[in-house]
Amino acid sequence: MDTLTTAYIVGAGLIIGTPTLVLFGWLSDIIGRKPVILGGFFLAAVTYYPLYLWLGSVTHPGSINYPIAILIVAILVAYVGMVYGPIGAFLAEYFPGRIRYTAVSMPYMIGNGWGGGLVPFITTAAYTATGSVAYALIYPIAVPAICLVLGLYLMPETKQMKIWEAEPAKA
Repeated sequence: MDTLTTAYIVGAGLIIGTPTLVLFGWLSDIIGRKPVILGGFFLAAVTYYPLYLWLGSVTHPGSINYPIAILIVAILVAYVGMVYGPIGAFLAEYFPGRIRYTAVSMPYMIGNGWGGGLVPFITTAAYTATGSVAYALIYPIAVPAICLVLGLYLMPETKQMKIWEAEPAKA
């Protein structure tokens, strides 16, 4: 597909899917941060491959199914909303105020920059080397799958933590 068509599809999917950040942030206030975030990881790991195959089947040049392509992109953005909607509250609640800025900002920058920033490079390199969507999606599927497993065992629920209460003074 040409760049402009791709931009229209992705732009429309982003417009439709972006409110899910607020929706899932709100939902995490009700049911907890952990189930919403882990739900996003689970859905991404399980459905990325079929969604990308479906997207490829509806975006052949000359016969693009715009509504379905936009819907698929919106679904992918909703997965981002499931993780990023609650993550701000989770991180603020998880770390004490005295170290919160450093504790949140450094891993966040490294995770987004290196983890997320390498996705286009890694997937393009894998697809170019193999010609297979399955190989191209190993990294984007493995990351949420690993985060899901680690989160199940290591991630606490922070919904009830109070961020405004002072820490006891250290002796």
